Amino acid sequence: MEIKDVKAKDIMVIEMLTVNPKEKVAAADLLMVRNSIGGLPVIEDEKLVGILTQRDIMLSRFSISVGGLQVEDLMTRNPIKITPETSLEEILEIMLTKGVERLPVIKDDKLVGLVMHGQILKKLYELL
Repeated sequence: MEIKDVKAKDIMVIEMLTVNPKEKVAAADLLMVRNSIGGLPVIEDEKLVGILTQRDIMLSRFSISVGGLQVEDLMTRNPIKITPETSLEEILEIMLTKGVERLPVIKDDKLVGLVMHGQILKKLYELL
């Protein structure tokens, strides 16, 4: 396989933690800290409705107390999505131009994976 042939399906994580929009932000924050992850897909009725990141939580702490907030209060709604067939070149372009660190992979309106910087670096290293 060459770099130009790499697709989202080749680098996505398929086992991922998710949260519900009604979940307390504090619980989602703890889940991320305990699992050393920087963000969580937000799922409602088996559909992706947003992404909550550690950065979202940190930035909100400057203006409000997050203790009683729900995930839906801080999540990024309608995040940029890709398909399993999205090329690595397209993924990198999106990440660099939009400033995102993780991209949900959607197939048939369902979350099937997540592409993050780490998976891209691992694949590039394998192909060297």
